[in-house]
Amino acid sequence: MGELINIDPQDIKGKYLTFSLMEEQYGVNVDWILQIIAIPDITKIPRTPTYVKGVINLRGKIIPIMDLRLRFQLPEIDYNERTSVVIVKVKMEKADIFIGFIVDKVSEVLDIMEEEIEKTPSFGIEIENQFILGMAKVKGNVVTLLNVNEIIEAIDLSIGDEKNHFLECPWQKK
Repeated sequence: MGELINIDPQDIKGKYLTFSLMEEQYGVNVDWILQIIAIPDITKIPRTPTYVKGVINLRGKIIPIMDLRLRFQLPEIDYNERTSVVIVKVKMEKADIFIGFIVDKVSEVLDIMEEEIEKTPSFGIEIENQFILGMAKVKGNVVTLLNVNEIIEAIDLSIGDEKNHFLECPWQKK
């Protein structure tokens, strides 16, 4: 926690889907994006963190849905016609994981060049910045480039005395 991630801007340049949370711009590499959908009916799951809104059935796949505002400890808002779910696909060791991120609104796809990216800044205090790959300066705005793996890997729930990873099926033994 609080450990600085030193990723070379050369390694994270590319096309990014940008979206806003509280008027701030964030970006996820398009290689992670499966699709963007309007807010569907979400089935609530008991005993999950407040940022895990539940699951949806998307073409026969059960997809966990996470509100990124709440994940980043930002104030909750009512969803509106601009609120979207960005479905991302992450390749894990044993299988691909799909998860939906609720965002305030999707902006655009930007081609972010190496010279527009700076490393995650040191804030002089210990803060959790493992979700951030880097900061991009594009069209006069700052876009925070997100590390999707870290956002997903950090979903760890404590239930009773056991530790369960939300994205693993509890009925599948390792």
